[in-house]
Amino acid sequence: MKFLACDGAWSVGSGAIACDGTLITITSEEIAEEISSPALTPEESQQLIDASLLIFAAVFGFLVLKKLL
Repeated sequence: MKFLACDGAWSVGSGAIACDGTLITITSEEIAEEISSPALTPEESQQLIDASLLIFAAVFGFLVLKKLL
């Protein structure tokens, strides 16, 4: 099965759909390959988790200090 895609932005005007870029066709196999490949590596995922926890701890610490003073 093939799907129609736009490498620009889709727009709708006066009841018609238009593509601001170039129309391309994508097969369902290409979509499945794109979905199955991870966006983040495990190392990048762990770095993101660590950074999130660090920010949470910093904000929590700041709020505790603010409440004490």
